[in-house]
Amino acid sequence: MSAGVQAQIKKADVGGDDAEKGKLTLLQAVAMNTMNMFGTGPLITIPYCIAAVDPMGPHAMLGYGIACIACMCDSMIWGEIGSMWPDNGGSYVYLRELYGRETWGRMVSFMFVWQFFISGPAEAASGFIAIAEYLVYFSPDTIIYGYRVLISLSMLAICFVLMARKITDIGIAALVMSGITAVAMAYTIISGFSDWHADYIKTPPEAFKSASKTLWIIAAATRFGVYDMTGYYDVCFMGGEVQNAKKTIPLSCVATCCSVAVIYILVYVAVLGNLPWTSFVDMYVDDYDGVPLGIMSLFTENRFNSKALAYFVTIVVCITIFGSTFAMLCGFVFIPVSAARDGYFFSAFAPKSQNSDALPVVSLCTIMGLTAMWCFFSLDLVIDAMTTMIVLVMFCGQSAGLVYYRYRMPLEDQPNGWRMPLFPLPCIIQFIIFFFIFITTDSAIGGGDPILELSIAFLFLGAFMFLARSKYHQTWPFSPKNERSEIEKNSEQYSV
Repeated sequence: MSAGVQAQIKKADVGGDDAEKGKLTLLQAVAMNTMNMFGTGPLITIPYCIAAVDPMGPHAMLGYGIACIACMCDSMIWGEIGSMWPDNGGSYVYLRELYGRETWGRMVSFMFVWQFFISGPAEAASGFIAIAEYLVYFSPDTIIYGYRVLISLSMLAICFVLMARKITDIGIAALVMSGITAVAMAYTIISGFSDWHADYIKTPPEAFKSASKTLWIIAAATRFGVYDMTGYYDVCFMGGEVQNAKKTIPLSCVATCCSVAVIYILVYVAVLGNLPWTSFVDMYVDDYDGVPLGIMSLFTENRFNSKALAYFVTIVVCITIFGSTFAMLCGFVFIPVSAARDGYFFSAFAPKSQNSDALPVVSLCTIMGLTAMWCFFSLDLVIDAMTTMIVLVMFCGQSAGLVYYRYRMPLEDQPNGWRMPLFPLPCIIQFIIFFFIFITTDSAIGGGDPILELSIAFLFLGAFMFLARSKYHQTWPFSPKNERSEIEKNSEQYSV
């Protein structure tokens, strides 16, 4: 081999190493996923989950546990497709490739981006709203609606400042806040089990008297379980910013989900076995007049009979929730960028440079603005809206898409990557449970809020928008055979 060729190879290797150095490590990827999950987890939802079932009580953990199983199966799906297409954009990229880049993948990926502008900012806003509710413990003034909104928006502004930095700085911040989060989880489990009472978690005798009542309990509780567990795939949305992505992404997704699911069950059992659910559940029903206190503030005061310690734990929990919201927003901002890069979204969101080490500005500002809008709504409404929109298009879409892709695409034509065990069983389990969550959403037909009807209407509007846009740009399904539209040609400048 000539000296010139050797020099070129050496230079290429160094360039590749330098590019990897500016990306997230395995530890940072795990930190991003873990921090995302912990903050929007039991520290918020324990009382809401207990109050959601009829009759109220700790038997809600049945549905919660089923949600954990579904998410464990789902983490394998994320791990496999994330290793096959390690690119920024996450589900947008996966759905496009699974269903066909130039055919149905165009529509399904468009629908994901469409629903994302509801589900993504709503999920982030729920964290900021939860922080405001936790701060009620310090002063009754925060019960006032205006104060709650002001606190939520202030947390959003702080998050914006932190995110306007390099990817490596964001990874360091994730490690620090995930460390605080781990301490909060350990504190809860140790404190709860050190003074634990089995009688506190007994199931009411009328809980499972009929099959319909059992199904209702499962449906009501699984929604909170999914909300808590979301986040084990956070790093997938920034897959192009991860070192050794084909190995790091599946390992971080599956390991994080399975370990955190166990921790969540332990946290539920620890808190409910120490703090009688009848002493706090009335604050979390729909007709409660006021803003409920944070469950960890109540738990600490009951366990140690110390207001000072409860104040301290409240601050720690607020930091934990903030860290979770910070992590999810870091991943969310890459979704519109990837869509614009491929010609599916407004060109203003497209990256100005492929070598930038900061988060894309236009997308960052847009997501922050939409999140701010959701901060004006109640927490339970925000959670329901987010969960309903996300389970059908993203979760069910990916599991069905992976099965469809595996069976239609020859093995030699599939990208290299990790493969889940027992395929397609995890996909089937995940699809059944998540679709069940979607169809049992609160609806006007059932005498509740029209969340299901509005969600379906929004998705139909998205399908109409896709067809109208495709007709205008002459893309699939309206593009002439053997001809590419102008938008397809222009999108090549952003292809990876």
